[in-house]
Amino acid sequence: MTAAIAAARQGAQVTILERNDRIGKKILATGNGKCNLSNLDFQTEYYRSEDPECVRTIFKKDAVRQTRLFFEQIGLMIKSKNGYLYPECEQASAVLDVLRHELTHLGVKVVCDEDVVALDKRNSGFLLQTKSGSRYPFDRVILSCGTSAGLKKGTKTSLPQLVAVKYGLDYVKQVPALVQLRCEESFCKALSGVRCQAAITLHVGTDTYSEEGELQLTDYGISGIPVFQLSRFAAYGLLREQKLPVEIDFLPSFKEKEWKELLEERRRTLYYKSMEDFLIGTVHKKVALALLKQCGISPSETAGRVADFEFAKLSRMMKHFPMTVVGTNPVEDAQVLAGGIKLTEVSENMELLKCKGVYLTGELLDADGRCGGYNLQWAWSTGMTAGMAAGNRRVLF
Repeated sequence: MTAAIAAARQGAQVTILERNDRIGKKILATGNGKCNLSNLDFQTEYYRSEDPECVRTIFKKDAVRQTRLFFEQIGLMIKSKNGYLYPECEQASAVLDVLRHELTHLGVKVVCDEDVVALDKRNSGFLLQTKSGSRYPFDRVILSCGTSAGLKKGTKTSLPQLVAVKYGLDYVKQVPALVQLRCEESFCKALSGVRCQAAITLHVGTDTYSEEGELQLTDYGISGIPVFQLSRFAAYGLLREQKLPVEIDFLPSFKEKEWKELLEERRRTLYYKSMEDFLIGTVHKKVALALLKQCGISPSETAGRVADFEFAKLSRMMKHFPMTVVGTNPVEDAQVLAGGIKLTEVSENMELLKCKGVYLTGELLDADGRCGGYNLQWAWSTGMTAGMAAGNRRVLF
């Protein structure tokens, strides 16, 4: 939609072929229904790609300011919540509505229920064929079909792979990103429902990745923003390794030595308490019971009678609780997919170098961002850039 608006403003006649029965459905699910548009703390370092320099080249100066201006010009009021940009009304539907209204205002034709399955170059233009058998001739084509992330089970977007094979494009295997991680431990069900501040460290071969924030423990493993931030690294690691170790620090505000000394002091003064009661107020009760079990300490044993080596093990485990990642949740649970067509295959105007007149945007490309509006910013920026470049030629596409 952003690409179409940008192209139409250049004077181009624009048609959108939409696979779904209504355009823009994915927007409604973003930001838990509030649509986190972008982030004032924007940094290109928050994107992951095999070609990070290309990411920096594609983003024009003041990308966030330009995005904010674009939406304000089409009628959306925007506010900042700790640097995260949202519609003033905090409704993702408002973002979709202003985009749809601008498409109508500019005379952009939208054809729904048309799933493009082939793109062929014909003379000076292109012929697109859909699953229904319809054929559409265009002079220029912008691909903004995204990926299968977040779609219903069994729903796939095959066009990116078809284009990559057809034109011999370098392609990075796509994996779920911003997604929950599945763990092998049997105690996961006992911890289900726990939410707590934690620091999480993921080990992938010789590489280590760490994030901190609200952790969610589930019956299958771990979730929450810090897990989402780590998930793309885990997904690629799982392609090469069967299992990945992860450590959870349930007390990230304490340094290791500081916590050990504090726990010892509690032990000296609260020696008469059962270990279950001794841990009250330190970590979530479900977590406390799991810690005791892993350390081989009975919850009814008094703190003063616990062996020193067991107590030392408990102290360390509260800062280094081990779990083992064996998978990610499926693609339909992912917010985005990492990987895609390499950025070296497109110009800074998003035009395919091996097939002039075809432009790639958004999730089709090998760039994925952190939580916090970064993936939508990538969509707005690449869409706007492609639309302006294609539309500036005054062509039908």
